[in-house]
Amino acid sequence: MEKYHCLVAALKKAGHGAVAFSGGVDSTLLLKAATEAYAADSIAIYVRSPLQKPRVLERVRQTCQELGCALQIVDLDPLFWPEFTANSDLRCYHCKKKIYSYLTSLLSSEYKLFDGTNIDDLGQDRPGLRAVRELGVQTPLVEAGLTKSEIRSLCREFQLSCWNLPSESCLATRIVCGVAITPELLREAAYGENFLEDRGFFGSRVRLDGKSVFISLCQGDSEKLLESGLRNEVINFFAKLNYTKVFLELFERASILKRY
Repeated sequence: MEKYHCLVAALKKAGHGAVAFSGGVDSTLLLKAATEAYAADSIAIYVRSPLQKPRVLERVRQTCQELGCALQIVDLDPLFWPEFTANSDLRCYHCKKKIYSYLTSLLSSEYKLFDGTNIDDLGQDRPGLRAVRELGVQTPLVEAGLTKSEIRSLCREFQLSCWNLPSESCLATRIVCGVAITPELLREAAYGENFLEDRGFFGSRVRLDGKSVFISLCQGDSEKLLESGLRNEVINFFAKLNYTKVFLELFERASILKRY
């Protein structure tokens, strides 16, 4: 809790700001701290685009309502950016740079933009962080020294409904690097993950290369899939999307629900 108090203090010191809000665990804790630091002046900005599943916006609206925070929805379409759709290893850099540049331009001079990067993110290969640094976007969770597990624990302590949500990166991460990002591939990835989630496979990932499907599941779910009659159902589902090769990746994603 001491680090959380440091987070609120850091926000107050920074002056008024708006949270780039994704609806995930990190930005939710950041937004809660912002509501304590700024009260009615706190603002969440959500970027609505083809890179997010529609159901995410429902969660965003609900969270802002629970926290009593103003929500501003900004519509952007990265599919119009050739450097993004080329899907190189700098895809996230180009996307984050354009989005945050635009969001910053919307804010009045006394407002700063806050990003939900945490301490653990700094040790990973995240090209988007380069854009964050170049634009001078502030990362209060880092300043407070908060790790991912600490953020989840705090969200649970505050009884925030997001505390056990799996990490949910944008849909572009589901397209194999080097394969051009198209609206069709994004829709198919979202469709596939919604299909798996509706059958109890929460936190699943469906990666596509335009020809094959690569599925990764949370810990323990691979056995559940292979031992049940769902195996053929999954194969038939993707066959209808013209994917005749469906691979189950051996790497299993950490299951948040089973960790606590």
